[in-house]
Amino acid sequence: MHTSKPWWEQLQAIQKRPAMYLGNTDHIFTSFLGFVAGYQVGYAAAQHGFMTFEQLVPADFSRFVTEYFGHTFPAGGKGWGTFISEHTASEQEAFEMFFRLREEYEKRHSNAA
Repeated sequence: MHTSKPWWEQLQAIQKRPAMYLGNTDHIFTSFLGFVAGYQVGYAAAQHGFMTFEQLVPADFSRFVTEYFGHTFPAGGKGWGTFISEHTASEQEAFEMFFRLREEYEKRHSNAA
C-alpha cells in the first residue's frame, strides 16, 4: 500500500526542477540552503506572528526602486531585485543596497503618513 507523503513529493519537485524553486544559479546548494532557511522563518512567522512578507518587502517597493533608479514603473516588468542587481557590482553590494533602499523607502513612507 502506497501512503502519500506531500512533504516528500515537494522535496522531489525541488530536486527535479531546482531552477523553478531556487532560481537559475551556479550555486545550487547555497541557494537551497537559503530556500530552507526562508522556509523555516516563514513557517515560524505563520506560527508565531512574526513579520509578514508585506513588512519585509512592501507591495509598492518595486515601484519605489524603479523610480529611484530613474525609470517609469513598471519598466518592462523588472522587479526591485533586477534593478538592484543591474546597479551594483557584486552580491555583497546588492545585499547592502537592498537595505539602504528599504530604509529610504521606510523614511519616505513614514514622512508621508
